[in-house]
Amino acid sequence: MASQEAKLKKVLGLGDTLGIAVGQIIGAGIMSLTGVAIGMTGTGVVMAFVLSSIFTLFKVMPTAVMGATIPTTGGFYRYSSRLLSPKLGFFWLLLFLVTNLTVALYALSFADYLQSLFPTVPIKPVAFIMLTVFYVTNLVGVKVAAIAEKIMVVILVLSLGLFIAWGVPEVNYSVFNTREMFPGGISGFLSAVALLSFATGGAQYVAELGGEMKNPGRDIPLTIITTTIGVGILYALMAAVASSVLPVAEVANKPLTDVARTILPGPLFIFFIIGGAMFALATTLNAQLSWATKGILIACEDGWLPKKLGTVSSKFGTPFWILTLFYLIGIIPIVTGLSLKSIASLGSGIGFFANLIPLVAATQMPKKYPELYNKSKFKFKPKTLNLIVVIAVILSLVQGYLLLKNLTAGLLVGVFIYIVCAAIYVMIAGKNQKMKTKESLGFSAEQEQEPPANVKAL
Repeated sequence: MASQEAKLKKVLGLGDTLGIAVGQIIGAGIMSLTGVAIGMTGTGVVMAFVLSSIFTLFKVMPTAVMGATIPTTGGFYRYSSRLLSPKLGFFWLLLFLVTNLTVALYALSFADYLQSLFPTVPIKPVAFIMLTVFYVTNLVGVKVAAIAEKIMVVILVLSLGLFIAWGVPEVNYSVFNTREMFPGGISGFLSAVALLSFATGGAQYVAELGGEMKNPGRDIPLTIITTTIGVGILYALMAAVASSVLPVAEVANKPLTDVARTILPGPLFIFFIIGGAMFALATTLNAQLSWATKGILIACEDGWLPKKLGTVSSKFGTPFWILTLFYLIGIIPIVTGLSLKSIASLGSGIGFFANLIPLVAATQMPKKYPELYNKSKFKFKPKTLNLIVVIAVILSLVQGYLLLKNLTAGLLVGVFIYIVCAAIYVMIAGKNQKMKTKESLGFSAEQEQEPPANVKAL
């Protein structure tokens, strides 16, 4: 039987991956969580964004290295299962499923901003409609989703640029002092840095789409690094405006709506709400649905999950059953009424711990595939790579703790039960499933590709 993965189409160029990455990064983090972070650390939110972006670079660099060395479909799952062990790879995937509750965050935040324009708009129905629209968009093909993403990203960046251009002249620089930058002390500041990692991260997930890229060895590391740095700078400028134009008490724990209304003329305010706030959330929702399915697709091929779940449409080249699964996962928080902060903390907190697995997997790349690693377009010397991974692991542990400690006891118990059940399921399924041969669980398909030209290690 032909592999379902083989039905995926290599249609994504650099412009597509840049659009997907920027769309993934710019979303609920800047639009909904900036106000929450201001509540934690006042005008220190600017420094929190800068530090968060630097931390994020450490955490995404190992993925950029793996993506450049062996680009593949479902990168995080495949790197974890091939470089560490099949069981660890599938355990990561089960944790990853929970982090995708965050698709509801984007849909709900979109509805919140729409309500600022039309106060009578109901939140839950609008969130449901938004989730449905991008579910259908991704059903008809990754290229269609990528085109929609690029159009929305152009409008999005223009809108955020207007917010900065009109806001910078209004900035009150006197509020950037020790007292107003650290009202919650170092603990509040570090908690804000951890929360904002939800905003600055995301570019690394383009590694999930390696099998659908035209030149993944070049485009994966280039996209991850440039978009993380570029968006980090954009966020810091927006945070400076958001935290200093109005008194902190008036913007803490609130979206950017009030600040935008203060600095922007009427027509530009409407453009910002639609093209900036609402498109930021829409692009992230669209991007996440485009890449989140790939790991499960490969797990179906490996035998961990029913093969029918991973069926790819011959017409559109999309895994429609898996997309439907993520659609249903996104509906859960909308129906149950979880708060935005709880969804973000839950998704990000579990994500930080789950992603320790692919981070550690990166250290095995030079050992298990030395020839491919030496010929990679983007790499570090093994000792340097190991140091980066150690730093990334420490950062993820600390930030994951800072986020999860803010959850209610009920949610924490639920998280613990889910992790234990996931571990038990992996152990049972690992004994009963018919695994592929050791050779087929490697990167044989990627090894058959002509490798890129050799370059010196950084």
